[in-house]
Amino acid sequence: MKQNEYEYLLNKIYYKGILKNQGVNADIYQRMQNEYSNLDMSNLVKGKLDTEYAFRKSFLVVRNYVQQAIKDGLKSFQFTMQARDITKLTYMVEMLNRNFFDKQSLDQIIITANSVFNQYNLKN
Repeated sequence: MKQNEYEYLLNKIYYKGILKNQGVNADIYQRMQNEYSNLDMSNLVKGKLDTEYAFRKSFLVVRNYVQQAIKDGLKSFQFTMQARDITKLTYMVEMLNRNFFDKQSLDQIIITANSVFNQYNLKN
């Protein structure tokens, strides 16, 4: 997934200036993507543990920003959303609470959240 999906989700929820130095830019996602690319799951030898740690650390940062954005989006726009979309987003927040480090699952959550929020003309 391109980091633009991540950036788009956060920009959809927040004013562009609110988190400008924290999580909205795609650099955080790109760092996680680079560290994911460096992983070699078949050879978790002594030197590779540092690579896995770096990925997990950056993954947690991205996951936390995505989770917080979805929570804030629900809080801000729940009165304009349909019940099925609220349920879907609530489920995604619960999934993000779990201890997982699967980039494909996180990417799917970001894509799905974008598709839900895109149905509404959200202007924060």
